[in-house]
Amino acid sequence: MKKAIVTGANGFVGYWLVRELQRHDVRVTAVIKDENENISMFKEFPAVDVVYCDLSEFRSLPDRIRDRDFDVMYHLAWVSAGGNGRADYSIQLDNVKYACDAVGAAAAIGCKKILFAGTVTERIAGNILNLSAKAVNNIYGVCKHMTHCLVDIESQRQGIDYVWMQFSNLFGPYSINGNIVGYTIKELLSGRDAGFGPADQPYDLLYIEDLAYAAYLLGDRQTTRNAYYVGSGDIRILSDYLKEIGRIMGAEERIKIGARPDDGTRYLAEWFDISSLVADTGYRTRFSFEEGVLKTINWMKSII
Repeated sequence: MKKAIVTGANGFVGYWLVRELQRHDVRVTAVIKDENENISMFKEFPAVDVVYCDLSEFRSLPDRIRDRDFDVMYHLAWVSAGGNGRADYSIQLDNVKYACDAVGAAAAIGCKKILFAGTVTERIAGNILNLSAKAVNNIYGVCKHMTHCLVDIESQRQGIDYVWMQFSNLFGPYSINGNIVGYTIKELLSGRDAGFGPADQPYDLLYIEDLAYAAYLLGDRQTTRNAYYVGSGDIRILSDYLKEIGRIMGAEERIKIGARPDDGTRYLAEWFDISSLVADTGYRTRFSFEEGVLKTINWMKSII
């Protein structure tokens, strides 16, 4: 891979992916919402071109990017991937359309492949009608699942290869409130208890630098599938992960399992299978969970 387009390049995943691509001497065109966005992080990268284009205007993206013959486009941009907007169906349905628009834009620009950011919560969405309790945040997972279905059809229609990257639960520097690890570290650093539900289900927590490495490999290598789960391969019961964070920080007694009601969300261990990813790309994590937590703690100490 020599040239890549990354949408949402100044977001949490986008920043780390651009950093990984730069490590491999990939020229990056970063697609950013508008000129009000913070792009100071790109000053450390020697080979990044910035193009401004709101998601609602993605059909015009081929006119805004002068270069052609890109190897891949990574479509990471997604409005309200965290926060209250996850439960707003109008916002999330717009994201579905924008992803389909991105397929046409990638094909018109001459990308050989387009890669999308999915989520393991799609697996819950696939069974949503059979659940007695339905969290409003499932709207996000339902719309990601819908996007996966539609870009599969649209990619065939446009004649472009695609890869759906189904992400695990991510954590790492530059993200605090959007993940369970960031929340836990923040509470403990602030001297507060970190409260959780039963936390008795299988879980997979993936350090962000390993996610970026996997995404690079999926863009760079010949892939045999259209969808891959991207995780750590280190499956634990959620409470074990949380207690480990407490142990690392010397505050295991402030990890309060069962302090909150059960939200009814259930993951299955088989959802976290990375065997296809490993077989097709040779992927292996470069950081243990403990190493990733320490890196995240050190970063959070610098900002709190």
